[in-house]
Amino acid sequence: MVTPVKIVVIGSGNVATHMAAALDRVADVIQIYSPNHSHAERLAKSLKDATPVSTLDAIDPTADYYIIAVKDDAIAGIADNLPVTSDEAVWAHTSGSVPSNVFSGKCRNYGVFYPLQTFNRLTEVDFAKVPMLIEGNSTVTSQRLFTLAEKISGNVRFADSTDRKLFHLAAVFACNFTNRLWAISDEILRTRGFDLTLLEPLLRMTLDNALKSSPADVQTGPARRHDSAVISSHIEQLPDDYAEIYRLISENIANAYPNEQN
Repeated sequence: MVTPVKIVVIGSGNVATHMAAALDRVADVIQIYSPNHSHAERLAKSLKDATPVSTLDAIDPTADYYIIAVKDDAIAGIADNLPVTSDEAVWAHTSGSVPSNVFSGKCRNYGVFYPLQTFNRLTEVDFAKVPMLIEGNSTVTSQRLFTLAEKISGNVRFADSTDRKLFHLAAVFACNFTNRLWAISDEILRTRGFDLTLLEPLLRMTLDNALKSSPADVQTGPARRHDSAVISSHIEQLPDDYAEIYRLISENIANAYPNEQN
């Protein structure tokens, strides 16, 4: 009989919530840590048999993996105060921008267990489709993290800190910045009683086109056409801060297509 892998999840936010749920389906998440005990308790109650803890020294020392899923600027503080655990235990964080060496000299086996996805509590995530980017401080540790990731995802690959920073940067443009532009679009539409759902076919077509071809090849709009009359008309309708965003992006697009004709 195979002994289930034991995991402690450090954190109780969006990433920790989805990560803990995915891991709990294939292993035993035995503890949830959060300095806010009620947050740890809420997440622990959603799992099979996890217990909440709110101090690092209360963390179970017998787990196989300790997954730190907290804000980037909190990782170093936790790494500086790791509790004593088994020499065979693996510590890993889930950040795309923090290097794995944040653990250097603080534990024997460490790495990164990074899901390349956006998370919120309102949307279910199919982890089988989430790219998992793995790094370890040794070949053995890398392989252990890779094997764990394969239990929850069908798309696992090794990626060092340099590659992860690149992926994270690209994701900020593709996800965070784009979502902010959607929010502005929704705000514009709501001034006349509409909302973003009106643009759903356009949004889906834009994504489909970008994925089927090169995004640069399928760029459209007044900025690519150098249609200055339309651009000026749009800018005049916007408040100053949104007008500046529109102007900067339009200039960038126009510069990328200098030979296009209106």
